[in-house]
Amino acid sequence: MDDGLLGLAANPAAPPEVLFRLAALRPAAVEIARRRSALPDSVVERLLATGDSTIALVLASPRQSEATRRRIAEHPAAEVREARRRFVADMIEVGNRVTPGDLAEYAGQGGLAGLVHHEDPVLREAVAGTWDTMPVAVRLELLADPDPRVRRAAAGYPHPPAPVDLHSALLADEATRGKVASYATLTAEAVRECLAGEEELRAEVAVNPTLPAAARDRLAQDPSPYVRSRVLLREDLDEQCRRELHAALLAERDGDFDEVAIALTLLGHDVPSWLPSRPLAERLAHLDSPIPCFRRATALSADLPADVVRRLHTHEDVQVRRIVAHRPDTPGDILERLVSEHGEHPKFRPRITEHPNFPPEAFTRLATSDDARLRVLAAKGPDLIAALAGDTEALVRSAAARHPRIPVSMLDTLLTDDSPDVAKAAAANPALPVDRMYALLDRAGL
Repeated sequence: MDDGLLGLAANPAAPPEVLFRLAALRPAAVEIARRRSALPDSVVERLLATGDSTIALVLASPRQSEATRRRIAEHPAAEVREARRRFVADMIEVGNRVTPGDLAEYAGQGGLAGLVHHEDPVLREAVAGTWDTMPVAVRLELLADPDPRVRRAAAGYPHPPAPVDLHSALLADEATRGKVASYATLTAEAVRECLAGEEELRAEVAVNPTLPAAARDRLAQDPSPYVRSRVLLREDLDEQCRRELHAALLAERDGDFDEVAIALTLLGHDVPSWLPSRPLAERLAHLDSPIPCFRRATALSADLPADVVRRLHTHEDVQVRRIVAHRPDTPGDILERLVSEHGEHPKFRPRITEHPNFPPEAFTRLATSDDARLRVLAAKGPDLIAALAGDTEALVRSAAARHPRIPVSMLDTLLTDDSPDVAKAAAANPALPVDRMYALLDRAGL
């Protein structure tokens, strides 16, 4: 199949007749069904006429109109009518979480409340782990369910912390202990059981604020690097001890993918929850912490002094630099230097090149970079499309093909590019004239 046709199927400006003709090709039909906006009735009817259950599954989403969902419910083919329900049933069976909306639709007339008392514990477990806005009384009922799987689901995510008066009972229950061990008020018995538990349970209790000092120190010597890394997040840990424990973990690391490296990577994505509320002077002391999550949490502080911010713009931790770069008063030259040296990062939004202070002329300099990833960013700048459309790297030509103001003549060239990704990007561009869309269909015999 021509990749340009897949791009055309995703083109938000494609008229209904184009989509109707594209629906003859299954990959294009699936792409059309995935659209984020509601589809015209004629296109929906054409898609459902294929009798394809995958297409029906994608169409049966909140993005589409009630009329579309009704058409699916009234379709003569059972595999089309039941596509969404079967998908939800399969997700529940393997233990994957579904959305509350999907589960409510699956439940039928009784809705989520009806599943609370269902005879099948698998369905009670599903509602316990899905219904994030359930009334307190319903959650209490599920926390007392006879099936441990149901109690476990009701105790943890996506629910808020359990009421204090339930802590003792939840800690005493093996099914729910691990879900509350990180915050519940610990009894002496609960501490003993957690310390004797599996790695995940020890890791959870390692961050509990009510953990006694003796138990904390024992976990600091735990055989699991993951458990020891969690101890680093504690507020009551002496700073010197924190640094020594971290240094010991670093010394144990033997490669990028051993258990120590994995533990440290997970730690890097965590946040010491108590740190943002500490006085400024105490937070500033963590800016040069060897533990990345501490210095990054501090860099997020809105009350950093100007001289500290200036220093952080040259910090050795690039993520710290990215964090402070998003401050509204960051100078343009600082922004350009950061992008030129390290590019953008998908985690940080909005992009640095979208910062109001990012200098427009910097895009011209990015366009001449030896790094193709930086030349891609140049596509956001003015009057650079021609150079980028002729770039040697397909990645850069694709970026040019997506530009909203690309001349039609350049789109014509990119539609026949040797790279499938470039051709697809050109066909998906809303700036593509309708006559070009029809020409693609005619060439494919559709």
